[in-house]
Amino acid sequence: MRKIITIFFILCILLLTILSLAETKIDTGEIIQIPQLTPEETKDAPILDNGKVYPFWGPVCMRYTYSVIYKDEKGRAPEYVKIYFNGEMIDMEKENPADNKYKQGVKYIYKFVPNKIGANFYYFEASNGIGKARNSIIDSPANGPVLFSSDFSKNEIVLISKEKSEVIWRYQTGKEWIGGVSLSDDGKYLAAQSSYHIYLFDTNGSDPLWIYEASTGLEIGGDVKGGIDISADGEKIFAAIGSQALLFNKDSNNPVWEYSAEGQVTGGAYNVAISSSDGEYMASAMAGGGESSISQEGQSQAYDVLILWKAGSKEPLWKYQTIGNFHDVSLSDDGSYIATATGCPDRRAYIFSRDSNEPLVRSEMLTRDSPVDESIISADGSFAVFGSESSDGAVFLFSIDSKEPVWKFTTPDNASVRALGFTPDSMYIGAATMFGGNVYIFSKDSNQPVNSWNIKNVSLGALDIADDGSYIAVGGTDNKVHIFERNNPSQNAEFDLNEFAGEIDISADGKYIAAGTSGSVYFFETIVDNAIEIECIEIIEPKPEKETFILNNNVTEEPQVGKSEKQSSLLLTVIFSSVFSVLIIGLIAYLIISKRKSKTINKPPL
Repeated sequence: MRKIITIFFILCILLLTILSLAETKIDTGEIIQIPQLTPEETKDAPILDNGKVYPFWGPVCMRYTYSVIYKDEKGRAPEYVKIYFNGEMIDMEKENPADNKYKQGVKYIYKFVPNKIGANFYYFEASNGIGKARNSIIDSPANGPVLFSSDFSKNEIVLISKEKSEVIWRYQTGKEWIGGVSLSDDGKYLAAQSSYHIYLFDTNGSDPLWIYEASTGLEIGGDVKGGIDISADGEKIFAAIGSQALLFNKDSNNPVWEYSAEGQVTGGAYNVAISSSDGEYMASAMAGGGESSISQEGQSQAYDVLILWKAGSKEPLWKYQTIGNFHDVSLSDDGSYIATATGCPDRRAYIFSRDSNEPLVRSEMLTRDSPVDESIISADGSFAVFGSESSDGAVFLFSIDSKEPVWKFTTPDNASVRALGFTPDSMYIGAATMFGGNVYIFSKDSNQPVNSWNIKNVSLGALDIADDGSYIAVGGTDNKVHIFERNNPSQNAEFDLNEFAGEIDISADGKYIAAGTSGSVYFFETIVDNAIEIECIEIIEPKPEKETFILNNNVTEEPQVGKSEKQSSLLLTVIFSSVFSVLIIGLIAYLIISKRKSKTINKPPL
């Protein structure tokens, strides 16, 4: 018995040790370990709320402001309010030196001007002289801002001639990121979508045939990018900006119909697709677009949604809901089949028939904890390829009749694949890695690349492969479009862009390549360009922050940081409770079994 209790005690100590080390982060090769505050240290503590950095992303040499709200229920002034910043504890200052309303909340700030690209780790700590509190630290310090070498003010749509190996024209969109570009099969028409606009071009000139301006656009710098697709003949254009999906005919910028997800919990569309052969069917992959329902635990749960339409009506043919953003969507030529993929926590590949919202293929989870970002289906719908952020395979090929992949390919260093291409006949697959600059062409018949290339020190987020598989076009953080020939690996061409290449499309005849610039695929990554320090001759001042947290009025909107911390705290509590319960049950079961065995041994023979 004493031995059992000793084992149980050791297991509990081990569990507590694991949880006590929760605030450990391994990132950019650096281990950051912050000892947790003890229960004694947090007694009668103040409250720290709404910790953040503004702006959250931008260029070097801009002034960034870290801020947090200090509150004390008894109105006590702080003994200190500090920011942990890259290993150093620094005193923060009141934004308004005359503000002493500690019960309502006082804002403290720290300003910083970075002179190189890299990670900046931070959290906030304060004491009222009795107890201590922290903010912006859950499992590790927060990381921000996300820094770039550019301010993304020179975005553009670019048309390249493959035959002439030259840029034909450029169209500037300024600070608006490009969420999608799409060429008609003959390369005559180019459709493009930016943060607030939809464009249709005749490729013979850079002046748009028409422009549509959305009443509410996408957050510039946000994760949800919208999307656009054009039918093979260029007659129909389907696009999404925010929570709106819009169908156009090529002759007018007045939508044939508009579908709005307003009134539902929605984060907008990640991408859209149209059946290329006739433009009769269209689909949208949404983030948080579904109606809410009540979970088994009695809490409201928002569902993300895949939506399918027929061109004649804005009323969907069907919707499919699951928990996890739909990151991408693709239709077979006639719209008979749909491929899509989801982010966390679902993380699956799907194939549907247009006749039903019951999946033909619903894979097992393809990753442990990362999204499945890309999905493309073949022209006849028999095969689909998926790209993911995964250590167990980053490219997956599926057939329509199995939920298990035909094959999968794991990239070196487990790099994410967020750029993918698939020829209509399903013969060739193109893929590129987010980090490492690796580019691949595969045959459908093998997970070993037919050819591969490497672009050093470049993160790749845009790709398309020619319909005959003869060449592949990729783009990324070096502000270039690269073209590689499948049968001539040493031959390649480069074309300069003003900003990061975020979108690429090749016309079906292979004559034209369209590109659009943005930073969206890189937004949640800190891209380090050798971490070279520069002299900030001029400091960029950001636009004034629009406050979402009003100090002296009882605003009920809860900051996102607070939500994340509550969710993580709840998760730790659930994990601890679950493991502890298992240990208790196991101990009880062991004791019962041991007691029964003891009785059996001591029972006299019949």
